[in-house]
Amino acid sequence: MAIEEEVITKDERFGLHDLKRRGITDTQGTRHDKQEASGHRSAAMLDVYDLSTLIVPWPGTE
Repeated sequence: MAIEEEVITKDERFGLHDLKRRGITDTQGTRHDKQEASGHRSAAMLDVYDLSTLIVPWPGTE
């Protein structure tokens, strides 16, 4: 309906799992905190949903 009413485009289409994935990715804290907040029992399942990127410091800046 949102596509038909031109609220979003077909490229912007999303599903409920996309919202779950975004919520887990945006959760602040450690991986353990994210796992606890999301209710996943294993780190492997958390890896499916957590799309965080590792921030690596530039050599010599730390």
